[in-house]
Amino acid sequence: MREIKRVSGKERMEGAPKGGERTGKNGTADAAKKRSRMHLSWNLRCFFCLLPSFLGIFVFFLLPYVRVLYYSVISDQFRRKFVWFGNYKDILENEYFMLAMKNSLKLITIGVPLLILTALLLSVLLAFALKRFPVLRDAFIFPMLVPTAAVVLVWQEFFVSVDTALPIYLLFLWKNLGICLILLTSALTTIDKSVYEAARMDGANSLKQHLHLTMPMIAPSIFFTVLLAIMNSFKIFKESFLYYGSKYPPDHSYTLQFYMNNNFLKFDYQALAASSVLTSLLVLAIVGVGFYLQKRSEY
Repeated sequence: MREIKRVSGKERMEGAPKGGERTGKNGTADAAKKRSRMHLSWNLRCFFCLLPSFLGIFVFFLLPYVRVLYYSVISDQFRRKFVWFGNYKDILENEYFMLAMKNSLKLITIGVPLLILTALLLSVLLAFALKRFPVLRDAFIFPMLVPTAAVVLVWQEFFVSVDTALPIYLLFLWKNLGICLILLTSALTTIDKSVYEAARMDGANSLKQHLHLTMPMIAPSIFFTVLLAIMNSFKIFKESFLYYGSKYPPDHSYTLQFYMNNNFLKFDYQALAASSVLTSLLVLAIVGVGFYLQKRSEY
């Protein structure tokens, strides 16, 4: 009888860990399910928080763009006969559209690099050489606060006899230098100073430090600033319109915004829609090339 009791006790002792093990596994499974439910509820809360933004993008961006696409392939807004790519063919053969496209691309290829180089030079000076004068950094924000109409009046007095697009290029630089400077300076302040100390110990001068250390480390910020400058180059219409005081400026300053604005005033919605689609494709192509170059430089 004692042996039987011992064996029974042994069995009970041997069975106890197994039951505890099963309880541990069930507890782990319950905890995993609880975490999964919490994660799901968090994702739902995030989705509902973002839902108004998604609805705004859909209502105010996607739907109007689809309507613009529709207007670009019909003959007019009354008969609504599909002509497909006929409107695109017409505007590509239009000399004023080609003139506007050429001037807009010229502003991107000349004005944007000049803006980025100026902002880079000033941000490096403010972050390293002139960091004792924070007032200078604040001064570059001033153009963002001054009304455009007041700036244009001063520009008209200074460039009264200039018959080139130079005033518009300088307006573009003056108006957008502040935001580019803020973005690049904030990127420079995140770089660890010990990197430059190690480079100086290896014998690298200031120029080599900025070329081989600063530029690669703030490359993503430079890329974002370039894209922002390109987007802002398409928004120079207000300054140009106020400066010339006419919807038909000289040929050297006639940009895509003037072409689309004039077609809107003439109720030529088909030319307006087709030119808007081509402009958006141009911007998309520029952004795509920028992303490609950035990824290639990372590799």
